[in-house]
Amino acid sequence: MLVGPSFRTERCVRYRYSYSECSRCADACPHEALRLFDAGVEVITKLCQSCALCVATCPTEALTEKSVSAESLLKIAADKKLLTIACAPSGIKGDAVIACLGAINPIILADISRRGIALQLAGTKHCTQCAHAAKGPDLIQLHLAAREILCSVESVGEWAALTLQDAESQKSLKKDGGHDVARRNLFRRFIGRGIDQVMTDVTDAPPAPLKAIRAAAPFLPERKEILNALYAEHGDEPVRIVRHPALPAEDLRITHGCTYCEACIRVCPTGALQLLESNSAWRVILLNERCVACDVCAEVCQPKVLQQCETEDVCINRKKARVLIGLPKRRCTRCDRVFVNDGNFSTCPICSGDDDDFASIFG
Repeated sequence: MLVGPSFRTERCVRYRYSYSECSRCADACPHEALRLFDAGVEVITKLCQSCALCVATCPTEALTEKSVSAESLLKIAADKKLLTIACAPSGIKGDAVIACLGAINPIILADISRRGIALQLAGTKHCTQCAHAAKGPDLIQLHLAAREILCSVESVGEWAALTLQDAESQKSLKKDGGHDVARRNLFRRFIGRGIDQVMTDVTDAPPAPLKAIRAAAPFLPERKEILNALYAEHGDEPVRIVRHPALPAEDLRITHGCTYCEACIRVCPTGALQLLESNSAWRVILLNERCVACDVCAEVCQPKVLQQCETEDVCINRKKARVLIGLPKRRCTRCDRVFVNDGNFSTCPICSGDDDDFASIFG
């Protein structure tokens, strides 16, 4: 009997923010075996064929499958110089056999290469005949492209080769240092909305209701821990790569118009956005070593001022926390309440709102 992936509710961005439209996992499933609702995901076991493609696309690792985890694959690799991973439907034998090669995320592929273990992916020739063919081949190509971006970083040393073990494609993947726009657009199409699309939905909606955001402890996904470790030797020197939607890294900014509701901080599942307060200042900071590009912060921002930086590259190693917005605190001259505002106001928004209401009623 096939066993579907495990689901950890508190890690899902749909649980964190009940209005989230994230559908990466469902869009990647070739069998329509995932049902989305406002508190997470339900795996429909009678439809699931355990391909684990949903696992590879979930940036917060709310969905997990042991066979494609870094721990499991590295345990199999042990002291090997060559690791062969084969897809089960092809019938090819390998050191590790998994349901679909597209289920291995690019961070794990890069980590294996960084450890000096040559990697063979066997069975890609069988993709067209596979039950997972609707999504599997595209994910394989996207993950290979993302791995090449990671392996193109200079001054890191040699990365072990990765080859596709098929009669028609016995070739080593080469570093091109570029970015395939067509593949990115393909990823956007079937893995869900990107942050750039989220932020085009500008509305005058009020702040997100408090009940729409569910509290849960922050965590750091395994793939983000591995990504941080890959370039730890660079220290504080920033390592930048071409932005890629399959990689858990993003650079954010806050433009003019922030309402200081702090919803982005409360909804962030990994603690990448944090609030620093003192008696005199209010600041929102970004810890890039914790950001997994899940986009939920951009979704919850109703004025849509939390945005992706306009640069085409992102930082993928630890660096000093960056202040996205910082403002002085003021004390209201009428009610003595402490408030934050980017204007030179002497009264808080509540008192100012009372004045506006009084004026609209009595003129």
